[in-house]
Amino acid sequence: MAGDIATISAQIGLYYGVMLALFRFRRLLGIGTFFCALCALTFAETYLAMRVLVAAGPIIYTPGSVLLFAGKLPLLLLAYIREDAETVRQPIYGLLIGNLLIVGLLLLISFQTPAPGAEVASAMRVVASSAWLSVWGTFLLFMDCIATILLYERLSRSSALSLYARLLITIGIVLALDHFAFFAALKIYFGVPISAGMGGLVGKMVAAAIFCGFLWAYLRFAERAGREDATSISDVFNVLTYRQRYEALDIQSRMDVLTGARNRLALQDEGERHVSDALTGGFRLGLLVIDIDHFKAVNDRHGHFVGDSALRFLVDLLKATVRDTDPVYRLGGDEFLILLPRCAGNSCEAVANAVLAAIREARMAMPPHTLSVSVGWADLGPDGLTLEDLTVEADRRLYEAKSGRNPKREPRRMPSPPRPTQSRGMD
Repeated sequence: MAGDIATISAQIGLYYGVMLALFRFRRLLGIGTFFCALCALTFAETYLAMRVLVAAGPIIYTPGSVLLFAGKLPLLLLAYIREDAETVRQPIYGLLIGNLLIVGLLLLISFQTPAPGAEVASAMRVVASSAWLSVWGTFLLFMDCIATILLYERLSRSSALSLYARLLITIGIVLALDHFAFFAALKIYFGVPISAGMGGLVGKMVAAAIFCGFLWAYLRFAERAGREDATSISDVFNVLTYRQRYEALDIQSRMDVLTGARNRLALQDEGERHVSDALTGGFRLGLLVIDIDHFKAVNDRHGHFVGDSALRFLVDLLKATVRDTDPVYRLGGDEFLILLPRCAGNSCEAVANAVLAAIREARMAMPPHTLSVSVGWADLGPDGLTLEDLTVEADRRLYEAKSGRNPKREPRRMPSPPRPTQSRGMD
């Protein structure tokens, strides 16, 4: 038994040692090197699954399924985690098309006349049967990859699960489902005994635990320093999948690069939604417009680097003054807008005063040390029923403040209905 464990350990070490090394150096060698090596094992995987049974103590299994295939799925999941779905599907399509090509060539070769004395019939049957089994196995692998990605994505939404738990649950479930489908073909066409099927299932679950441990260690240690964008990831376990990359890019496209505030695109998408939610739910909604006084003079006197620092300083101060649920947007230049969803009573005007007070008290580490801003505000309802109405009214109060007048609320004048015209009849 000890000898069996040592032999199995050597097999796993050789298999994953080489494959993870190829993946680790994929930037140097190309990701195709990794996939070619993985696909080159497919024929051996299928042949071993059909013809070779081994024992490890009381467990009988086929190394084609337990070792090679059980190790393939975690490697494809690794490629998905660190690359993307488009990269992973390429070798799957290649395997499926390649196996169909083999079957087609064998059918054509079978019409040829064998050389005198050559015994090719049995060899042809073995190769043909293994090719058809490869086609079935590759189709299952294609479905496995879809299931693996969807399940891993679902599990990744839970912060309670560690990376190892997500990997193990994903691979364990998919391997179990695949095992029953693939073993059915082995049993029907090749007479593989039930004991091998049961032993194979147990072996795959053990292999899944081991292979997922390799993946966890690889992601934890090998890729931490190797990923190009590692500086933007605070925790190596927050690996970016295809969906997460898309979401990250979507968020990035809505952020102002200089200040970290949200941009006009985000305001267009989110502003009307906030207004609609407030009107539908009967909630209050406030809006502030903030503009730095004499900002051009800051740039002219101290340079644009200082001006950029002043903009970042203001955004950080605004975010610290308002609630986490109050988004801060940069409209352009030195003008910013804040939405105040579900504000209470006169809190919109109160927040405007709080912003002014916070800026008066704050000091920058570099010249000009202090900033002066003007603030305009508007409330949904009294000042308008659309985002445009609120922005116009807040701008009006902003320019009143800049001109030295006290921004006051003026009653919103609704357009008078047109007078009915009296039509003259025919005389």
